[in-house]
Amino acid sequence: MKPLIVNIMPHGPAYHFSPDEKPDFYWEKQDYTWLGFWKREWPDLLGEAILKTTDRYTWEVWQPDCRADKIYSKTIETGVLHYLFPAEERVYKTGIKSQKGIFSQAIIERIDELKNDRIILQLHGFRVPFYYEILRLFGPQKKCPIFLTGHGMSIAPISELFSIHRPLTYLSLIAEQLQLKKLLNYVDIISEQAESALSEIKKLYSGRIEKATMGCDFNFWIPAPSHEVRLSIRRKLNISETKKVFLATGNFIPRKQFDMLIKIFTKLIHRDDFFLIIAGHGDKICTDNLSSLITPLANQGKALLHTYVTGESLRDLYWASDLYVSVSTNEGSSVAIMKAMACGLPILSTPVGETTELMKKWDAGMFLPLRDNRAWTEIIKEIIDKNLPAQIDRGIAKNSYHWPNVARRFIKIYDDLFNTREKIAWKTK
Repeated sequence: MKPLIVNIMPHGPAYHFSPDEKPDFYWEKQDYTWLGFWKREWPDLLGEAILKTTDRYTWEVWQPDCRADKIYSKTIETGVLHYLFPAEERVYKTGIKSQKGIFSQAIIERIDELKNDRIILQLHGFRVPFYYEILRLFGPQKKCPIFLTGHGMSIAPISELFSIHRPLTYLSLIAEQLQLKKLLNYVDIISEQAESALSEIKKLYSGRIEKATMGCDFNFWIPAPSHEVRLSIRRKLNISETKKVFLATGNFIPRKQFDMLIKIFTKLIHRDDFFLIIAGHGDKICTDNLSSLITPLANQGKALLHTYVTGESLRDLYWASDLYVSVSTNEGSSVAIMKAMACGLPILSTPVGETTELMKKWDAGMFLPLRDNRAWTEIIKEIIDKNLPAQIDRGIAKNSYHWPNVARRFIKIYDDLFNTREKIAWKTK
């Protein structure tokens, strides 16, 4: 029997982002409500890359879901088996403060059933209350390797003390720091994406730390085949050939700062030589806010709030654009920027995440100050008036982010975990 890698997700399906959209796979319940999952979750995509690269492992994704009344499962065409487990919201004590999170007794029971099998538990996230519960229950037993994979800019609780001036919160962060440091002793390996995040992990954990990013398919995300293709897409979008097109994509959430980006371009509304595309989705409040902000620009044919798209439709937006812009306050390793690199676009970004670390290393792109929005206007005007930023070499980006290359780095971790655990088991017989 092949070893099993069990990926436990920290959140349920994003129903609030797509309240009326049926997921890629869904089930209708007897009360006429429905539940399901989208196969674009990172554990599903990572699993696809792993299974394409090696046949030594099987791969499961376990997702807690407050809509689930029983365990649901579906094997995706990639070979990934995705489960939805019944779950509920719970109030956790992190430090001395209370924090809402998700909890699934069904996942706990399923781990307990499998803990003596040849499995790896892979946890996707950092400072997740439900993971604290899993580590507290199963870490001391040492029945299977535990691999914690960071997907964002991990921050140790103690690092937040410098911006806090409330004694109760100060004490809570110290308590969480001590609690988390103890629980992470049960983790065999932690990976993170950016160097800055690795340094945060080291404040909590003295075990093995690896740098590992997510990825994208450089065989699909390619530069536009021709100038004619690019112009054809622009015509469909009613964008003039002469305008410099800025593209931003992502979930409509505060840390992406799309509202601030729109406000900066609104200051340039008197100009007629740019076009801003923002593509993505979010909850109703965030979507309505962005729609309202962008309306003056859109009414003058200078901006577009595009619906969420994937695949070729999203690639068309990259092909229609002159550069990619990211103004996020927090990223692990931006896959949207990876796609821009693969498509040959220059990049304008705030200096966050592993992708910008690679850009700086190779003197590519331009950067917007993270805490000085007033400077953004002049930098964007300079790009419109003068030359675009330098592109990163596509071969360098492919070596870092092409899914097969990313998969091999993760497979090395899985191999090491199983080989080490099996050697220990053999010696104790």
